[in-house]
Amino acid sequence: MTTRRTFLGLAGVAGASALAGCSADPRIDAALGPLAERDAQDEITFGIWDKAQEPAMLQIIDAFNEVYPGISVAVSTTAFGPYFERLRIQAQGDDLPDVFWINGPNFELYASYGMLQDLSGLEGFDPQNYPPNLVDLYSYEGTPYAIPKDFDTVALWFNRDLLHRAGVDEPSGSWSWQEYREASEAVTRALGGEQIWGNPGGVANQALIYPLILQAGGFILSEDKKTSGYDGPEAIEAFGFLDGMIRDGIAPDVRYTAENEPKDLFNNGRSALYLSGNWEAALLQESPVREHLGVAPIIHGEQEANVIHGIGCAMSARSRHKPAASAFLSFLGSERAHRIQAEAGAANPAFLGTNDAYVEAIPEFSLDVFVDAAETALPYPASQNTSAWLQLEELLFPKILGGESPVQDGARELAERMNGVLADES
Repeated sequence: MTTRRTFLGLAGVAGASALAGCSADPRIDAALGPLAERDAQDEITFGIWDKAQEPAMLQIIDAFNEVYPGISVAVSTTAFGPYFERLRIQAQGDDLPDVFWINGPNFELYASYGMLQDLSGLEGFDPQNYPPNLVDLYSYEGTPYAIPKDFDTVALWFNRDLLHRAGVDEPSGSWSWQEYREASEAVTRALGGEQIWGNPGGVANQALIYPLILQAGGFILSEDKKTSGYDGPEAIEAFGFLDGMIRDGIAPDVRYTAENEPKDLFNNGRSALYLSGNWEAALLQESPVREHLGVAPIIHGEQEANVIHGIGCAMSARSRHKPAASAFLSFLGSERAHRIQAEAGAANPAFLGTNDAYVEAIPEFSLDVFVDAAETALPYPASQNTSAWLQLEELLFPKILGGESPVQDGARELAERMNGVLADES
């Protein structure tokens, strides 16, 4: 039987002594049941982590209340950093929000430990309305436990003014790795005296390292979720590509980017190229170099590859307000709710056919590049305890890229330690 103690022990949130007083799990009513009646009176909670998206969420709640005027939805917004720590503490106390945001790295942990409501019978929810790779991301053992809210993919942001000053033509399609390196080198050599880089380096996993490993034909996590791919020749090739630019002075090293974040370098006009996602659009709208910015498809290696991720909306399996929570969750998954967030420019909606509203909300950027990438992008790699090996990435990526030891040594260490985490999951 799954207990909250076991769940939190795996999550690494609290030690055994802190959990010694936990009582046995309460009985869980697995039934979803019907949606609330239109005249129902109830109060539910909604947990999110992005203050910038809160106004759009409040607009969605206002629209929901046009249909269900008697159901009050209280939004609780927590900064992303402490959000999941708080969520796990709430799980310990049997006090999860009725409806809340979840992400790929944390989804399987909550789903596998019975914390999320099975949504296969949710009225109004049709998985075919969302990209299949996102539906897969938020399904556990074939059952959906969260509704895709939005999605992000990766592309190549560029500063056309810096490229032109360095004599480099802006990308008109997907550059190869070599073209990306050559353009980066040309800018760094031409404009480095002004503290301008061709690309801003960094150790971002979804935006940089994951896609390159996939483009080389490798993997981050095996399909059976038992093996790391970080020690494979393809991963070492990808690490070597990034490491080579650092060692050749084309891109800044990890010590520099620890103090000068890649997104800040690009946003402030100190980098010509930046591999990142559509989540940057809101920040770059306010960039002092906004008029010079464009976006092109992600670069490619031996093969094309991208990574798709996005927020999911889930319901607590222990909610004491399931009819009202079901009604609200069903509305969150509707076309109307997705258009509201799209028109607000809050996020790229997951509901198929609503992306035009998001693209038009920020017309100065060609955000359709990110939408087009969703068709073939691979889901963000995730296992039951993803957060544990994400911590290993954070620790060891800087050692692999530009470190004193050969790339393959650091990659092998990461794979071995990640394999240990995966073994503990099973």
